[in-house]
Amino acid sequence: MQEWFDRIPGIELAQPWWLLLLPVLLAAAWLRERHFRLGKQPAILFPGLERLHDSGFAVGRFLRLLPQWLRWSALILSVIALTGPHLIYRQTEAEAMGIDVMLVLDISDSMSQKDFGGESRLDAAREVARNFVLHRSNDRIGLVVFRGKGYTQCPLTLDHEVLAMLIDRLTPTIIQDEGTAIGTAILIAVNRLKLSESSHKVIILITDGENNTGEVGPVTAAGFSADSGIKIYAINAGFKTSSNKLDLTGEKVNHTVMDEESLRGIAKITGGRYFAVKDPDAFNETMISVNRLEKKRLTGAVVVHRSSLFTQLMLTVLLLLFVEIIVTNTRLLRIP
Repeated sequence: MQEWFDRIPGIELAQPWWLLLLPVLLAAAWLRERHFRLGKQPAILFPGLERLHDSGFAVGRFLRLLPQWLRWSALILSVIALTGPHLIYRQTEAEAMGIDVMLVLDISDSMSQKDFGGESRLDAAREVARNFVLHRSNDRIGLVVFRGKGYTQCPLTLDHEVLAMLIDRLTPTIIQDEGTAIGTAILIAVNRLKLSESSHKVIILITDGENNTGEVGPVTAAGFSADSGIKIYAINAGFKTSSNKLDLTGEKVNHTVMDEESLRGIAKITGGRYFAVKDPDAFNETMISVNRLEKKRLTGAVVVHRSSLFTQLMLTVLLLLFVEIIVTNTRLLRIP
């Protein structure tokens, strides 16, 4: 809870003594109202006032007082602007710099398996990956896709909108080679991250199959990742399938168990974590957990960001005065 409160932006005033003008404005408003109530306000009486009311020229109390509220609000905001207010946002140095993340996504045929709700594993993976990308604004994120071979679909980038679009358009047909080359895909992601100067690098591996092709095994690739200080979060997307669908992994139960142990080993070697998801909802919760785990690691010296509010306040003042001029010269025109 304290961490949440620490993230709330604060306000800092460079010259707070200007606030002493606010009691002066308040006293002036009171004297003006008192002067008006004592009947000392100059006025001209018009005959036939009832006719003006009947013709629709009368206004309610709210509209009658609107010009005053606009004028006094502009004066108060002007005083606040003179104090030099700044919006203060504190974040750790690591949060300000962000981290580098490579998404490694399996697009093999088994990922087209329909699970609960008629949604395929690839559909669910695309959705949670897209949400993850759009919620990591400070991080550079890249994408590696694989079947029998793997390649970099998108290098590390801060253009998350483009990356999300590429994720949405993923289909198994973009790679023709059959199989599941998990080790190759991990090695591609490691090589991409090794070129990065970031001090914190992460691979998120999403697959539902076993490694059955490629020149490098998953454990060997994980060893290279560990040597480079790159953590791997391994997500097993082999959901439970509905009874009327063919379970593409059910024909090789022993291999499936071995693959689960392999994924656990990948995560353990690199200091990451292994997640087994059984349905799309759990898939989403897993990605939220990964997102939370990585945010907890973002520690370091606190960086304070200051953003001046003077321009925004003065623009608001001008807008209020402009509205007052408009209404007092049209619907709320007073004579005199």
